[in-house]
Amino acid sequence: MRIVTVLSGLALLWTQLATMAAAREPMQDRWLPNPFPRAHWVGKELHRWDFDNDAEGFTALNDCSISTDDGVMRIKSTGNDPFLQSPIQTRTDAMVVRLRMRQKTGGGGQLFWASDKHQRFAKGRSVAFKLIHDGQWHEYEVPLAIDGHLTALRLDPGTAAGEIEVDWVAIYAGGLHTLEITRFTQHAEAIDMKLHNHGSTDRQVQVNDQTVSVPAGQGVNVTIDLQLHAKLTAQTITVTSPGLSAITRTVWVHVPAQKAPAERLTVKGVALEVTQDGSMATIARRGKTVAVIAPIVHRNHAIPKLKLVRQGNMVKLHDKGISAILKLTAKGEVDIAIESNQRIEGPVVRTIGALEQGLLAGVEYLGKGEMSSSKLDIETSEHLRYEPAPSLLTMPLMAFVTDRATVAMTWDDMQLQPTFATPDFVDGTPHHRMSLRGKRIKAVLRVGPGWGEGGRLEEPILWAIHRRGLPGLPAPPRTTGEQYKLYLRAFERGVVHDEENGGWFHAVVPGRRRMPNQGGYFADCASTIWKITGRMPDTPHLLMGGGHIRNSASFFVTGRVNQWLRQQQARSRQLIEQQQPDGSYRYDGKYRRGHFENTASGWCARNAYTLLEHAYITGDEAALAAGLKTLRYMQRFRTPRGAQVWEIPMHTPDILASAHLVSAYMRGYELTGDKRWLDQAKRWAVTGLPFVYQWSDRPIMAYATTPVLGATHWVAPNWIGLPVQWCGTVYAYALLKLAEHDDSFDWRKVAEGIAICGEQMVYPDGPSVGTLPDVFRLPSQSRHPADINPSALINLRLRLDNQLDGLARAAGDGHIVVAPYPVKISNGKAYIKAKPGAEYHVLVDGQRIVDVNSKGVDVVALR
Repeated sequence: MRIVTVLSGLALLWTQLATMAAAREPMQDRWLPNPFPRAHWVGKELHRWDFDNDAEGFTALNDCSISTDDGVMRIKSTGNDPFLQSPIQTRTDAMVVRLRMRQKTGGGGQLFWASDKHQRFAKGRSVAFKLIHDGQWHEYEVPLAIDGHLTALRLDPGTAAGEIEVDWVAIYAGGLHTLEITRFTQHAEAIDMKLHNHGSTDRQVQVNDQTVSVPAGQGVNVTIDLQLHAKLTAQTITVTSPGLSAITRTVWVHVPAQKAPAERLTVKGVALEVTQDGSMATIARRGKTVAVIAPIVHRNHAIPKLKLVRQGNMVKLHDKGISAILKLTAKGEVDIAIESNQRIEGPVVRTIGALEQGLLAGVEYLGKGEMSSSKLDIETSEHLRYEPAPSLLTMPLMAFVTDRATVAMTWDDMQLQPTFATPDFVDGTPHHRMSLRGKRIKAVLRVGPGWGEGGRLEEPILWAIHRRGLPGLPAPPRTTGEQYKLYLRAFERGVVHDEENGGWFHAVVPGRRRMPNQGGYFADCASTIWKITGRMPDTPHLLMGGGHIRNSASFFVTGRVNQWLRQQQARSRQLIEQQQPDGSYRYDGKYRRGHFENTASGWCARNAYTLLEHAYITGDEAALAAGLKTLRYMQRFRTPRGAQVWEIPMHTPDILASAHLVSAYMRGYELTGDKRWLDQAKRWAVTGLPFVYQWSDRPIMAYATTPVLGATHWVAPNWIGLPVQWCGTVYAYALLKLAEHDDSFDWRKVAEGIAICGEQMVYPDGPSVGTLPDVFRLPSQSRHPADINPSALINLRLRLDNQLDGLARAAGDGHIVVAPYPVKISNGKAYIKAKPGAEYHVLVDGQRIVDVNSKGVDVVALR
């Protein structure tokens, strides 16, 4: 069966895509996501809970209580694992559960079953389903395959505290459809699909006008003849088989070679050509087609019959109940406004060319040749994120950089539903697809240079932010003094204080886990306590670390600089030995799996920063040379990733990688004055911005930071839309270093917003008082452990308030001087402004240690 019409242009694009993919490591054997879940059939109703009088058998089992009122079961969730169950007797092994719920909590739903063969609930006997946390009523449909006869049903209504309402639950005969379309692609000569038969008997299947035999348990490839009558056509494919309900799938087919009358608008080398029937538009840059809008707008794959009116560099399209305006602005941007009395999709923008980078802010961050919704970062059903909940987006931005152009889209209304797919597995094309859904859509498209001309994602990120402006700073929850008192309660008698052994924990999961197992006298904790109180806590010994931002001042005020210096030197030597000849660092642990190489930007940057920080403090030439070598190597990276391989896949995009990269390049710039490194620091600072929430519809949300765009162990938790503010504090601290040397962007405002948001998240009372929760769930506004000591937040706040947060360093007259108080060098002497009577150490040139008993202003001779 051959296609009757050749889709000229698509053959070339598929060739480009194949070449691009072949140039990389295997892309899961060219696996492409299937955005359409396997269909299921629904038969007669078997049982129903309406909750007219009571819970009708449902009982609360964990982290929740239930009540009924006005025919609604109300579930009050008090933790992150609420579930309830009801006994039920059915004799059908395949069924569909439907339920009507509303909530504003968090997480996905799950249904567990027990049977006469399996009397206990188990993870392998459950089905997860997506919940919408917008406080509106929604109906959910969940197929279950039961081994035996159903005896009990368990409902897990999310993974966060809050209130959930259930209107009704019903069980129907039914289950997963026997047939499934598992693959669907357009190419130069046909639409090809793979049809799988999950049943135990062979099936005769009708695919449109073709009859196909599909063996039991196997799949067959089917080629579809296209019926094309226009430049843009919605092609519907229907699959039927006796005794089964029909499966349908509709896709858009665009034929570039087919001509259609159009209006052409041109500004600054950008041309917008809109077909006179209002169905689609083409965008060209410097005479080359870089994107198509196909369609401009549609309702359920039906294009309205729009009338076109041109007014200068604007076209107006209208029909009954719908209108669209496309304007090519003086900047060469395309303003699009669509209004409808029904929900519509538009504009459907398809960027053309080989992918170099892609971004859906807060959800996807892609490099060369990568696909969206892959399983490289999430292997559960949550990997499929081509139409994520709008609340997961940190800012309104989608963008693709190809070898031809950069095409980016931003919009105003954060309640609009975005779609994002590359390659376009929704319609089965090699294009890069982005669109919006809603009733009133206002969007702006920006077209810029392609990769070879210097086009990069950083440009559209800044463009989108400048159009809206950064959000206003959140209201601080308390004064700085009150905040410090809260932190001291955590250190002195909170969960991070080890009453039995002394010292502090890095973090605690109350009642379950302490990190480390026994408290330690950590330098980061001791230093920050000293900074906000003026007194050093009793520390029989000191350990490196303890917080997410290093603070070694405590070594200098307790007479332990020698110990600190030896440890720093040993770590530097170790990193120099581990460094590869090209300057890289390599990782081959368990979280390397799936990544196209055994290194990453975040993995290298942390080591580069450690080396350069040592050189900055001590003047160590070997550490400086090694650190700069890694800086040069890291210029090849495009995506911030690979900074948390203790539990996160190396491939996963990561704000902590952005933080380490900024810090490393800033130290390189400060040590050498080489502007290349300052430019690199700015570039990587921009890459962290899409991890920061820049809008809010809740008390605590603006400047919250999504940590990674993936899941722990590829499975759970899925961190997308789940803020982890400690990662943000490290990024904010790096931004403050950058802000001292660059005013091209308001880095300081971003850092302060992140700090205030962290202060809002801190536990205000209870056993975990004064600690920062590892997780803050936005829908339920709830805090979840591990609960982390506040040393990093203290460092960040001190630096924001222009106070010395750790060690001071001065360089001049050929010397480097480090002290725990502010220091300056003049005429061969170091001047330290300290507290009269304080005893401390000064480190000169990384070698000489000077004891000081302060007179207020202390002088150390350097010659």
